[in-house]
This record gives sequence, C-alpha cells and structure tokens, in this order.
Amino acid sequence: MTVLFRMEPGSLGPDGAQYVAEFCEFAQVQLQACAEMYIRWAIVPRLDKSLVEMEFQLSSKKLTTAKAGQYLAVFGENLDHFEEQLENNLEAIINQYFGR
Repeated sequence: MTVLFRMEPGSLGPDGAQYVAEFCEFAQVQLQACAEMYIRWAIVPRLDKSLVEMEFQLSSKKLTTAKAGQYLAVFGENLDHFEEQLENNLEAIINQYFGR
C-alpha cells in the first residue's frame, strides 16, 4: 500500500515554504528506511489545502480510510496506531532535519 502524505510547509516553521520540498525528500528516505514491507511512502509538499493530508493507494487506486484500515489489519496493524506512529516519526524527522 502506498501512503501519500502531504506535508504542510507551516509544520516546518514560519519559513517552511522555503525548504518543504527538500524536507519531503529527506522524510521519505527516513520513513521508507524503517517501513514495513507492505508500506511504500510518498511524502510531498501540501501546496493545495483542498487535498487531504493523507491518502492511501493500492495498485494506483485510492482507498477509503476504512479500506486502508482493513489492509493494515491483515498485517496486525491498527490505523489509529499507524497514524500516531507517523506523527511521532515526523516529529523526530523534523528535529533531525533541523539538527535539534
């Protein structure tokens, strides 16, 4: 399953728009390095607020949140836990990116 996560430039601070694209590349490498074999990450800047922050795809087809939860359950994972882990990992990656 591909997880498309759109990163808000503002999450990187007031000047986030200047380096959100570079950060997304960095974050994607970091997340993919520790990802389970059934997850493929796509981290991109969220420049259009009308698009959802996180989108799930399987074979290039969009999945509903419920279907993504069912897919994760096959591997013993819970969607809420998955999202919580993502938030924690992104916080750590932001700190790593800025050398904090």
